Amino acid sequence: MLNVNSGRHGLAFPQALRESLDSLRLLGRRSLFALLGIAVGCASVIALLNIGYNAANEAISTFKSMGSNMLVAHFDFMPGTDVKPAPSTLDTQMLTRTLPTIMHAAPITLYSTRIRFLGQGIDTNITGTSSDLAAVLDLQIEQGRFLSDYDRQTTYAVIGADIAKQSKVPNQPIRVGSQLQIEGYMFEVIGILAAQGINPLLPVSVDNSVILPIEGMRRLRPAPEIGSVIARARDVTTLNSDAVSLRDYLASLSNGRNVEVQIPQQLLDGLTRQAKTFSYLLAGLGGISLLVGGVGVMNVMLMNVSERRREIGVRMALGARPVDIGVLFMLEAATLSIVGAIAGSLLGVTAGYLFVKFSGWVFTLSPFSLPLGIASSLVIGLFFGINPALAAARLQPVEALRDD
Repeated sequence: MLNVNSGRHGLAFPQALRESLDSLRLLGRRSLFALLGIAVGCASVIALLNIGYNAANEAISTFKSMGSNMLVAHFDFMPGTDVKPAPSTLDTQMLTRTLPTIMHAAPITLYSTRIRFLGQGIDTNITGTSSDLAAVLDLQIEQGRFLSDYDRQTTYAVIGADIAKQSKVPNQPIRVGSQLQIEGYMFEVIGILAAQGINPLLPVSVDNSVILPIEGMRRLRPAPEIGSVIARARDVTTLNSDAVSLRDYLASLSNGRNVEVQIPQQLLDGLTRQAKTFSYLLAGLGGISLLVGGVGVMNVMLMNVSERRREIGVRMALGARPVDIGVLFMLEAATLSIVGAIAGSLLGVTAGYLFVKFSGWVFTLSPFSLPLGIASSLVIGLFFGINPALAAARLQPVEALRDD
């Protein structure tokens, strides 16, 4: 649409915007294809950022449930007949008195076996520990109670949520008061834990465990050995020094075995950094498709300039300045970019939401996805619109009017 109502200072912005929209409308499918290129590129950036952000949140939430003040110590396994065994018990009260910065600590000894309930066999992990484990891991009780210091020599057991669901005997679920046969001994269930979830940083899977007093493990094993100690520090700011103190204390009891202490918070921080890097990588992949959309904008705008050479010549002959022509074509590129960014934002958020929901995760909108997706779309669209706009502004009126 040709409108040469230019003032001394060129086209007014509303008039230039109307003419840009009219021009894009007249281009029809070519404008639509350029717009789709920007929209798909923007949607790719936003969707991939949200997928990466939510995938990282899902992985990190598993570890965050432990708390930031956790320490996990392991006694190294040392094969050979001359190696002294690891300790079979641990005086946790003595440990917390010797190391006042440690709030709670619980020893862990593990082995896998098959237990029986009313004749049904159930494969599970037997975990020997102390009453402190409930405080260390913040365990929640579904039924009954947890082990106490008075249960050390008893045949009491606390079972995880998954074990409680494995009874296949009709109308006979495993409940508080049920009897479990373990290695020929009958153990009474005194508590059932609420589901805790899986945490790869812990040496024990609570949901799939039968928890016994560590002192009572001697009934099942002649010489049970502590494999790990889980501790909770009082202050997260002293975790490094607490880890060294805990390592030295346990090493003095370990019969010459090496002791390694892990700080899950440090692993969590590393995982968070890796998750951010992964999100940026995904955004970069989406940016490639956005570049393709930018090339589409440039092609459409160059074809537009080629087809409107006579119109450009008339505008210049009637007083339009090169800057007015350049601004007019830049507005067309900006319009394509803005509309494409808006459409791409809606499409990207929807695609990311559907992927996260079908994956069974909780969707959280990435705080950077929309600003980054929209801003990159505008920058790409305007960048690739500069060349056509300059080509239009540099046309000579005589040459443009002579064009057939």
